[in-house]
Amino acid sequence: MTSWLLETLVWTAVLIALVLLLRRPVTRWFGPQVAYALWALPVLRLIMPPIELPAWMQPSEPVVQAGEGSQIVFLELAIPVVAPNGPAGSEAAASSMPVAVTPVPGFDFGPMIELGIAVWLLGAAIFLYQRFAAYFRLRDDLLDSACEVGREGKVRLIETSGTEAPLAFGVIDKVIALPRGFLAQPDRTARDLALAHEMAHHKGHDLLINVLVQPLFAMHWFNPLGRYGWLALRRDQEAACDARVIQSEPSETRPETRDAYANLIVSFAAGSNSAPSHALAAPMACPVLGEKSIIHRLRSLKMTDTPKSRRMAGRLMLGAAVIALPLTASITYAASEAPVAPEAPQALGALTAPPAPPAPPAPPAPPRFQDEDVIIQIDPDGEVSGDGTRERHVMVIRTNDEHGEHAEGAEHREHRIERRIVRSHGEMSEEEIEEIMIEVREGLAEADEALEDLPRIIAESMQGLEGMEGHEGRTVVHMECDSSSDEVATTTEDGEGNRTVKICQTRIMAHALDGLREARDEIAQDTEMSAEIRERVLRELDQQIERWENREG
Repeated sequence: MTSWLLETLVWTAVLIALVLLLRRPVTRWFGPQVAYALWALPVLRLIMPPIELPAWMQPSEPVVQAGEGSQIVFLELAIPVVAPNGPAGSEAAASSMPVAVTPVPGFDFGPMIELGIAVWLLGAAIFLYQRFAAYFRLRDDLLDSACEVGREGKVRLIETSGTEAPLAFGVIDKVIALPRGFLAQPDRTARDLALAHEMAHHKGHDLLINVLVQPLFAMHWFNPLGRYGWLALRRDQEAACDARVIQSEPSETRPETRDAYANLIVSFAAGSNSAPSHALAAPMACPVLGEKSIIHRLRSLKMTDTPKSRRMAGRLMLGAAVIALPLTASITYAASEAPVAPEAPQALGALTAPPAPPAPPAPPAPPRFQDEDVIIQIDPDGEVSGDGTRERHVMVIRTNDEHGEHAEGAEHREHRIERRIVRSHGEMSEEEIEEIMIEVREGLAEADEALEDLPRIIAESMQGLEGMEGHEGRTVVHMECDSSSDEVATTTEDGEGNRTVKICQTRIMAHALDGLREARDEIAQDTEMSAEIRERVLRELDQQIERWENREG
């Protein structure tokens, strides 16, 4: 935080000085409005937060090596070493060894820096208090015994004895204060130009800008650049407001309007020698800004006819400066994880902690089944062995092709039942039994779908043989039964190499029913399965058999 405050103070001072140097040539080349906009640069730098970069972008600090220019001092001392086995009081030869002597730390400036920052911030707070207190006193003096004489949109027009020249003030409650009898003066051209000037202040939000820039100059309350910057900003503000008024006039009458406007500025400046400080208000002519302000405004009136191309170029240059402003931002780096320090070596003879006991062996992994197996767990109570595990009997209805592999197409498959024993800990809950039954139902549903798709798979496999080496002619597949054979699929070939394949879906269903009935009979005769599990499994199998019988019929 301290570094950010100091860097902000330095960079805003640099930018204020830069604007003070550039404002006059910018006014001459690009017009007073572009020069007035230059003051956005130090204000934007004031509110710019620090930019945080990744930790890996932080430059590494140079390592100080011992030697010439190092702060570490090495002294070579002769230290007598007592011989371990010699008589008492005997000494061995003196051993020379370098000893690093840490330099005495210098004076700590930290408390003085903190005290200076506290005094600086206190002065900034006093500056803001005095500036806003003066504004509210002025507002109260102007509104005291004032009478409203008209309105222009949301702006109130009042006549008061507290001012000798038209004056705009107020950000929320916008007011233009006029001298007594101002609207009744005979020179209507001068009166209208003065009112147009004060209305331009409200329309251009100049009063709000005067409030927003106060923290910038409060930071530089001790710096002469702060006072000069505030006076220069107000002069540029008045010149930019004059330019807006002149540019709003028709081009035909603009020269006459410029001459009348210049006479108006001089007349109000000459008659306002005893005017008080106008704080954050925007008067038509303010002696606080000095005679140089009047001269600057009169010169700027001649520059209101700046070509549009120049004004556009000035705005582009100002935009480029705003884009480049982050180059002055304070840079911080994200915190990086500190490396873990290595454990200190144990001293000789130190007690060491006993080694941790070995971890108990992991229980044996359950047997692995293939994805297309139907697993039925029976005998949920099982038998408890000596090591506390429980043996449960698992019956697997395995689906394989005739070669023992899951070949693409799976033309021929058969079912075989295997019995395995799975060891586990604890009792089987009702939820586990229900999960087993869900797996049984899902397995039967998958078998049902496979049975539906089996003729199509066989037909596609046979048709895929066309064009292969050793197979000439066409292949035609018929979904019908060959009366001359009991096979599920028969193939005949004519003399030209054309093949006819007949697939009997009825025989496929019959083979599947035979396999399912055999599986049911074996489960019904199994005495090691608990009665509850056996009954629920048989019920599911009976329902599946009934569905397939209805389909076969």
